[in-house]
Amino acid sequence: MPVPGPRPVVWAPRARVIEVLVPYDPQDEPEHMPLRLVGAGEPGYWGADGVLGHGTDYGYSVDGGPLLPDPRSVWLPQGIHGPTRVFDPAFEWTDGSWSPPDLSTSVLMHVDVETFTPEGTLDAAAALLPTIAELGAHGVELAPVAAFDPAVGPTRGVRLYSVHEPYGGPRALQRFIDAAHAVGLAVVLDIPYRWAVAEELGLEAYGPYLSGGGRPRPPRSDVGDAGEHALQAMRPRTGQVPLDRPRTGPIQLRTGQVPSIGTRAGKVPSAPTVRTDFVGDRINLDGSGSRGPRDFLVDDARHWLREYHVDGLVLDVDALVDRSPTPFLGELADYVVGMGEQLDRRFSLLVDGPGRSDRLTSILLRILSGPGKTEDIQALQMLADLVHPSVRRASRQNSQSGRRTRVRAGASVVEDITRLPAAQLTVPWAGEESPATALLGVDDVDIRSSVLATVILAGNPLVLDTVHAPVVPRNENERRLVRWARDLIAIRHAISEELDLPLEIRSTADRSVIAVLRGSLAFVLNTGHGLAALRLGSLLRPAEGAGKAPLPGAFKLAAAWEPGATRLVGDTLTVPPRMTAVLRAES
Repeated sequence: MPVPGPRPVVWAPRARVIEVLVPYDPQDEPEHMPLRLVGAGEPGYWGADGVLGHGTDYGYSVDGGPLLPDPRSVWLPQGIHGPTRVFDPAFEWTDGSWSPPDLSTSVLMHVDVETFTPEGTLDAAAALLPTIAELGAHGVELAPVAAFDPAVGPTRGVRLYSVHEPYGGPRALQRFIDAAHAVGLAVVLDIPYRWAVAEELGLEAYGPYLSGGGRPRPPRSDVGDAGEHALQAMRPRTGQVPLDRPRTGPIQLRTGQVPSIGTRAGKVPSAPTVRTDFVGDRINLDGSGSRGPRDFLVDDARHWLREYHVDGLVLDVDALVDRSPTPFLGELADYVVGMGEQLDRRFSLLVDGPGRSDRLTSILLRILSGPGKTEDIQALQMLADLVHPSVRRASRQNSQSGRRTRVRAGASVVEDITRLPAAQLTVPWAGEESPATALLGVDDVDIRSSVLATVILAGNPLVLDTVHAPVVPRNENERRLVRWARDLIAIRHAISEELDLPLEIRSTADRSVIAVLRGSLAFVLNTGHGLAALRLGSLLRPAEGAGKAPLPGAFKLAAAWEPGATRLVGDTLTVPPRMTAVLRAES
């Protein structure tokens, strides 16, 4: 069924009578148009015999009740509790030749429409897309754009299919994405699942959208099993084909007593991590009547990918955990794969959630606050092991041959993201105690340059923020950060084929200098308060058995935050206090 579309169709399995109310004149009694059940093939769905024209305002009445917005409202110019306006998605796209980049190791710029520009609109943000492209980014990550009530904020409910009218509405989003593709930028969209079924939205008038009635639920004791069940849904059922250096086989959730690095205190789960102690209005994905909410979310993914040409979706995986025999994440991945094959496009599903992309921030805050802590170096190495690129190329099961095939189109599932601090605080799952808040409070350009240099070597998708990589620099320090970010991104692009190699963390005896090695690249951070003179022959000596690792003498200085004071003379690298240097081995 074309949902959402010009033909009114709604899921209301408990209703006895459903009517479409067409309020052509708010002062007059609206026209009542009764719906009929669609049929046994679509249980619980009601549909109209005709269609409504573009721009028509309407709503539904359930069993004689007042006008309610369509749960799948696309256009809500009168707010999330007002009538739905029919939106014709036809648009003169200019991206017919667009092919999105591989987002598994991409660099994205986080764009929160409300704060990205003084105007707070999609059109104003679109004007800055060429600047983002000049920085070297592969694309942008859009913070949620779904409509909400400005009086209470998005946490009290969003209309999942819609685009907030103050941002410019649905047509503005189409213009934004078309403009992004025109300058070579992909667009991935954060989907705020945890706000999509808030009680204030009134979805329970239609059917059982909520699980648990919106009441807080205590943490479950079997966190590991539930998390494994959820993330495994994205693997075997879709026949993911691993890359050259993936994790293979089931990913077991395990915990160990190690320093806290941004998840629950004292524990570091192996990636990917799923928490099931989510508090709030949870979508009914495994209870009675869950077929409707599942359709609701799958149709929402189709809506963004097809009608807006979005290249990927960021999944708030903690809000999607369920215990059904067919986990929802697997169903969604199957659908997106099939859609990519049908449209001959490559989509990406990026997994994120509390305690995932902010792990590095927590460690960096401690390391940059003071050197000499062995446990911080150990925690950094452990994190490097956890976020080793975990990407799955997904293809559906071929029912005729029984074999799985790898295709160019379809979808990839990316199971880890590295975010810079400000990009962590506008996502739906941002916590009040996020370590990003503390790191953002350090107004020191040298520390910000070190944070930027450290994360640039991450082998998974990197999401920049405008604090560490300003899009519109206002002073010389911010202009320095822009130049630094551009240089680092260029280096990352140059070693893109090495980003699937494991990271190795080393340090000097007093732990004041940290070296991060990956392939032909080495990053050196002096966290101390004095000038560091380092012998590369010792610091970068290949590990035993690493036959293809470059020799220390092959490394040359590729970039430095303070190039005048950072020197490589012979075998000795000199790095000023609290400064960074990037070395690259010549082949």
